[in-house]
Amino acid sequence: GRRLAAIHDMYRAELDGVARLLAQIRARVAQPGELAPALAGTQLARNMAMFGTACGRDCALLQNHHDIEEQWMFPALSSAGGAALAPVIARLMAEHRLIHALIGDLHRAAEALVVDPGAAAFARCAEGFAALDRAIRSHFGYEETVLEEPLGALRVPI
Repeated sequence: GRRLAAIHDMYRAELDGVARLLAQIRARVAQPGELAPALAGTQLARNMAMFGTACGRDCALLQNHHDIEEQWMFPALSSAGGAALAPVIARLMAEHRLIHALIGDLHRAAEALVVDPGAAAFARCAEGFAALDRAIRSHFGYEETVLEEPLGALRVPI
């Protein structure tokens, strides 16, 4: 279960980087047009083209991580843990869908910011990022809390 948290830490670091860039844009140290390329330059985004999922280029690594969970880890937990883990796994899968929708929303807002670098477009990016950041951190926290023990006890490797 602790390995799962270590994997999540990589995504948290990318979120922290985007948050720093948003703060620099707000402080006028960076230009609004830097946001979309920065989002595209994240590890999440760079790998998306290889996977070709519905959320475009913006969440490749995270999509792959969620695919591994849904196609391998969750079935292994369900098989070994029985019905007790079913509501947890259902919630986690629903959160995966929400997170990927939020990533798509942020990407579109960042592209709009390139076209119109005004305050309203920046505010939409900042709001979109804040929603995504909250959702991912909440999801990771919940997942790490509820799955750490079952992953270890049921010997499901990460």
